[in-house]
Amino acid sequence: MGQGMDICLAVDASDASPRGRLEARFVRCLVCQAGIVLTGRKPAAVFGFRMPPDEAALPTSMYRLHVKALIGTYALHLRRFGVRVSLLGWREGRVMLLVWRPCRIRRLLSDAGAHAFLAKNRLPSREGALMGELRRRLRAYYDDRAPFPHEIGFVLGYPIEDVDGFMSDGGQGARACGRWKVYGDVDEALRRFKELEREELRIKRLYSEGTPLRGLLRMATA
Repeated sequence: MGQGMDICLAVDASDASPRGRLEARFVRCLVCQAGIVLTGRKPAAVFGFRMPPDEAALPTSMYRLHVKALIGTYALHLRRFGVRVSLLGWREGRVMLLVWRPCRIRRLLSDAGAHAFLAKNRLPSREGALMGELRRRLRAYYDDRAPFPHEIGFVLGYPIEDVDGFMSDGGQGARACGRWKVYGDVDEALRRFKELEREELRIKRLYSEGTPLRGLLRMATA
């Protein structure tokens, strides 16, 4: 495992082993769902990786072992590029993941209003402790032990006033809707939606045309 660091969609994986196809599918999901985190344009992402059809016949326990080993391998590779990956739990045939860049989280913590927001939501103000607590809350949700922690929006890069507004009324008073519910500056939010969409499309195009995962990660420090 780990070959997906240097393989892109331009490479035909149809004749690969089942584990090879699983790995190729995982890397593609990682690029499509968290590409803008990998390239340093977004602090964090939460997403699910669904079981491939050809793995469906495997016992659940065996499949989960394969996926955990795969995630562990890529967590080690991505750490060298300043990216962290954490398994949160399982939901409807998907493994749920949190991917983040600690340096981007630390930058968020320096923003005006960040500490007040964190204190209000009983969250620590140091990057390591903050991400540890958010992982704990997300795991409790995916284990059906707690409601979804909407405060995660802070590390996903949503404006604090928008996260606060949604947590207050569940989106009923939003002024606009896109990647998140907007309560503050609508024009700035719409600009940001378009910027993120363009960046996602660019990353997917680069990956499909021959830039491997390792190359996308290097873009963050280029």
